[in-house]
Amino acid sequence: MEILTLIDRLENLVTSASRVPATHKVILDLERVLSLVDQLRLGVPKDVQDAEQILAKKETLLNHALMEARRIKTSAEEESRSRVDQSEIVKGANRRAEQTLAEAKAKADEMVKAVQDHAQKVRQDANTYAQDRIADSNNYARDVLYSLEQQLSNLLGSIRRGLDVLDVEREELEVK
Repeated sequence: MEILTLIDRLENLVTSASRVPATHKVILDLERVLSLVDQLRLGVPKDVQDAEQILAKKETLLNHALMEARRIKTSAEEESRSRVDQSEIVKGANRRAEQTLAEAKAKADEMVKAVQDHAQKVRQDANTYAQDRIADSNNYARDVLYSLEQQLSNLLGSIRRGLDVLDVEREELEVK
C-alpha cells in the first residue's frame, strides 16, 4: 500500500537523520519531510478510489442480477403465452410456468437483496477503512510535525545560548 510505503520513508528519514551531539535530537531536511507529508496527503485518495472501485463492482453485480431476473421473467412470460392450449397438460404447464416465474422472481429478489446488503457492507467497510487510514496518517503527520517543532525549538534555544555566551565574552573583552 502506497501510504504505508510513504510512512516507512518518513520513518527512515527521521531515523537516518544526522544527530545533534550530546542530545537525542536529529537534524532533518525540511523540504524532504514536507514532500513526504504532501505525498501522504496525495496517497490517501488512492484508498478512497479503491473503495469506489469496489462500489462500482457492486453496482455491476447488482445490474447483472437485475438484468438476469428480467430476462428470466420475460422468458417465462413468453413461454407461458406460446403454450395457450386448454388441455390439462397445458394448464398444468401454465401452473408450473407461473410457479417457476414466482420462484425466479423470489430468487432474483433474494439475489438483489443479498447484493444490496453486501454492497452496503462493502461501502461501510471501505468508508471506515478510508477514514481510519486518513486519521492514522493525520495523527502520524501531526506527531512528526510536533516532534520537528520541538527539535527546532531546542535547536533555537541552543543557538540563543551560544549567542549569549559570545555576547558576554565580547563585552568582557571590550571592558578590558
